Amino acid sequence: MHAKALALLVAWRLGLRSATAEADPFAVFLAPEAHAINAARQEHLASLGLDLAGKSVLEVGAGIGLHTPFLVQRGCKVLVTDGNAENVAEIRRRHPDWRAEVLDLERGDDLRALGVFDVVYCYGLLYHLGNPEQAIARLAGACRGQILLETCVALGDASEVHLVRDPRSNNQAVQGIGCRPTRAWLMDRLRHHFGHAYTTRAQPAYPDFETDWKLPETRTIYRAVFVGSKVPLALPTLAADLPQRQAQLAGGVDSN
Repeated sequence: MHAKALALLVAWRLGLRSATAEADPFAVFLAPEAHAINAARQEHLASLGLDLAGKSVLEVGAGIGLHTPFLVQRGCKVLVTDGNAENVAEIRRRHPDWRAEVLDLERGDDLRALGVFDVVYCYGLLYHLGNPEQAIARLAGACRGQILLETCVALGDASEVHLVRDPRSNNQAVQGIGCRPTRAWLMDRLRHHFGHAYTTRAQPAYPDFETDWKLPETRTIYRAVFVGSKVPLALPTLAADLPQRQAQLAGGVDSN
C-alpha cells in the first residue's frame, strides 16, 4: 500500500490528524478503509429486506454524506445532518440539491423543529456520543417507524455503557467523549424507546463485525447492527434475541 493511502487508513481508524488529514479534514472520510466499510454496511442493509422505498429519513452523523446516496437511490426524502458544521458545509458544496443541517445530538438541538420521520438512519454515530441513552430517546421522539443503527460495541453480556475519549478529527466525537455500549444495553434501550428491538442474523462482510461473541477479546473495535421499530417486524434476517454466533454476509474484505 502506498504511504499516503496507509496514512489515511490509520487516520480513519484511529481518528488521528495526520499531516494529510490536517490539510484536508475530509480526507479521513475518503480513505480506502472508509470506502470498504461503507460498501459492506450498505450491501448488508440492502440484504435485510426492510421497506425503505420513498420513506422520509433523518440521517444523523452523516459526515460528508457518503451514505446518503444509498437512501436517495431508493426514493427516500432525506434530511442529512451532522454535528460538525464544517462537514455540513462540505455536504452542501458537494450536493447543493440536498437538505443538510447541523444537528448535534449532545447539544440539545430541538428535534421537534425538524419534523417526524419514517426512518432514522444512525450508522457510525452512536459510539461518538457521551450520552447514548439521551440520543436514542430523542431520536425515538422524531421517528414514527424504524431506527437503523450501526455502532461500535463493548464485549460482554451485561447491560452497560463504557465511556471513551475520542481523538480530535472530523469523523470523531464533536464533544471529545464517545462510548462503547454492550449489545445487551442497546437491545434493552431500543426496546424501551421504540417498543421492538432486533439485531441481524448476519453481519456485514467486514472484519470489525464480529460473528462469534464468545471468543476472547483480541482487538479494539467490534461492531454490530440493530433495528429499533415502533411496530413488530417479521423478517427472517432479524433476530429479537441476541445470538452468540452470527453468519457473515458473503463477499466483503479480507481481514489481513
